[in-house]
This record gives sequence, structure tokens and C-alpha cells, in this order.
Amino acid sequence: MKAIFLICMGLWFFSQPTNAQETWTCYTDKAELLMDNKITLGVFEYVDGATWFITNKGINIYKDGEWDILNKEDELLKNTIGAYLVDSKNRIWIGTGTPDVFYDGYATGPLYQGGVAIYDGEEWKLLNTKEMGIKAAVITEIYEASNGDFWLGVSSVTPGSEKGGLFAKGALLRLSKETGEWTDYRQKEMPCGDCHFVKDFYEDESGKLFFIADYGIYYFEDGVFHSVRKDHEEFSFSGGWLSAKFVDSNNHLWLGAPARIAKYDGQTWQSFNRKNGLPSMENHPYGFIETPEGKILMSTTNGLYTYDGNSEWLQEKFKVVYGNSYIDAENRLWIPTLKGLIIRDGESETLNKDIAKVVQFFDDKDGGTWALPRGKGVWRYKDGEWQYFDKNNQLPSNSIMLTHVSEDGTVWLGTKKGICKCEYE
Repeated sequence: MKAIFLICMGLWFFSQPTNAQETWTCYTDKAELLMDNKITLGVFEYVDGATWFITNKGINIYKDGEWDILNKEDELLKNTIGAYLVDSKNRIWIGTGTPDVFYDGYATGPLYQGGVAIYDGEEWKLLNTKEMGIKAAVITEIYEASNGDFWLGVSSVTPGSEKGGLFAKGALLRLSKETGEWTDYRQKEMPCGDCHFVKDFYEDESGKLFFIADYGIYYFEDGVFHSVRKDHEEFSFSGGWLSAKFVDSNNHLWLGAPARIAKYDGQTWQSFNRKNGLPSMENHPYGFIETPEGKILMSTTNGLYTYDGNSEWLQEKFKVVYGNSYIDAENRLWIPTLKGLIIRDGESETLNKDIAKVVQFFDDKDGGTWALPRGKGVWRYKDGEWQYFDKNNQLPSNSIMLTHVSEDGTVWLGTKKGICKCEYE
């Protein structure tokens, strides 16, 4: 009888649902990581299984439990990193340079040291911008077009502060796949005064490449740049400060600025302003999201706006929205406000007052959704329960600078005092 009881208990135990066990590991200054006063540009996993953390001051590479560091002490990366790219051939492009020599250093340092370092999986190849046909202090953008061409944005000042530099100059470089040669494009080739400072790229379904710049949007076709403003009468979008860019599931481009939104569907442009229900100049868009049904939502300080699919934006007012909203894997809508986090699940809605000023969300691969309040650690919502991680629980710092979820489900959190990973078994 006792044996039967034990067998039954064993079968009951193994039939119960089990939650994945998690293991936290943090790497701090003792691991000689690059962490002080750095800007994280991004994280990616390379084909050899290594995880690369790209910062403006160097690179942290994690593989098989060990770290490899590339920083300014190496001949490879002796300058500031301004951009990076993993291309279609799995080559890693690192754009470096010595920016701000006019503005910050007043020409006290070497001026023309911009270039790219290209890693093919075995060795690095260094290429100075002077070899490409232009003297430039730093690479600020790198893009691989669908036709195989490479485009580089170059500048004389720190990426993101082009307008602040004394004698600031910018240009574009193109590596043609067809000829294998570099071509430089200066301000005289550009269709607008300040559009040589490229912030982002976009390609439509036909392969037409658009350049999103400081004060204009233009495209490259048949070897010539064209201004969207001049070529499309329906385009009345004022450039300048672009606060949001989004590409939806149909590859339609959405751009947001104070009191202005532009949409491009691959053929025509459409512009929206306050006459279409948009907020005032003081309420710029934080960003856009798309629902599973294809609806476009926009978050601003004073509310959540839904596009009606035609020409109007319908406002749902909130006192103060703090960042862009989020739709998780369970189709729940997360709205970050100043007074708490609102979670809308179908017809039900909850306000979590302890979780305010959230600036980022992401889903992991273990059924959890993470919410990052500004400078106050991170919250994880899983199986209907919240768990909080901060410097008193797992993390070395409350300030989280980067997040990444690996293919194997590992969650990476980069803080001001170290890089942590949460692994599920």
C-alpha cells in the first residue's frame, strides 16, 4: 500500500507545471568592462555565438563565459565609435573618428582620423575616409542598401550634435557594388541646406532609398538626389526635429514631429497637422505602435492617438503620458503615465501606481514582460505577478542603459556599473 502511495505521489509531482529556473550573473569593473561615461550604440549576436556590446568608447565581446575588450588603447579603435553595422555577408563595420576637434578641443587633437574597421570573422581591415575621397572626422551612420551599395554618413562633430559644432560639416559616402569605388557627396549635391546631416535611412518596396536628415527628406535615384518636398505637392511635413520614426508591417514609413506627421505608403506621401486632430507644438510624438489588427497608435504627452485609416487622429486623453506605449505578446496595451503604468487587457484596465515614468518595455522568451522606469531599476510581470530588480536585488545599479534578449532567451541588462544576464533553464 505504501509503494502504491509513493508511485501516485511521484506521478502527481511530475505532472505539475514547472516554472523555468533563472540564474543571474553580473559583470562589473572587476571584469574590466567599458562602463564609465559611455553611450551604448547597440547589442547583437554574431554568427560565432559571441554577443557584441558596441559603445562609443569601445566594444565588449562576450563568448563562452569570457570577455574580450576592444577600446581606445588598441590601434584598431583609438577613436570614438559613431556607428556600426552587421552586413549581409556577416561582416562587422565599425565607424570611428575623432569628433569635436573644432567645437570641444579647438583643433588640439588630430583632425582627419575618421574611418571604418571591417571584421570578416577572422581579421580586421582598416579604411580611412581619406582613402574614400574625403577628409572627415567621424562616421555617424552606416547603411547597406538592398542593391548592395553601402552608404556612410560622415561629420566633423559628435553623432547627434551636428548642429552644435563650430564649423560643423557633413557629407555622404557611397561604396558602389557595381564598380567597387567610393563616391563622396557634399552639400552642393544635396537638395536642401542642412540635409547633409543624415539621421536615418529608409527603403521602399521598389528599392528607392530615402535619407532622413536634419531639415529635409530626400531620395537618391539615377545618380541624383531629389527633395521630397519639391517633388510631392501633398508633402507639407516640416523637417527639423524628428521625434519619432516607425515602419509598419506594410513597410509604410511614419515620421513624427511637433504638430506634424508624415506617412509614405511606397507611392504617395500624406501629411497631418492640427487640422487632422494632432496635438499642439508642445506635445511631440514619443513614437508609434501597431496593433495586431493593423491600427496605428501614437503616444504623446497629452494622450494616446489612433489613426482612423483615412485622415484623422482620434485622441484618448491622459493627464501625462511619459513615453511610447507598448503592445506585448499577449496583445495587452501598456501605457506609461507620470502617475503609474496602465495595462489594458481587452475590456479590463489596471493602474499600477508604483510603476511610474516607464521609458521602455520588452518581452522575454519565458512569458515575462519587462518595464523600465527612468533610473529606478526594472519591473517584470509574469504569470500575473510583479517582481522588482534593482541594486538591492540582483543589479549593481538602478540606471539601466541597454536591454537585449538573446536567441537562447538570455536577458541582458546593461547598467552604469556593470552588465547583467538573466538565464532561464
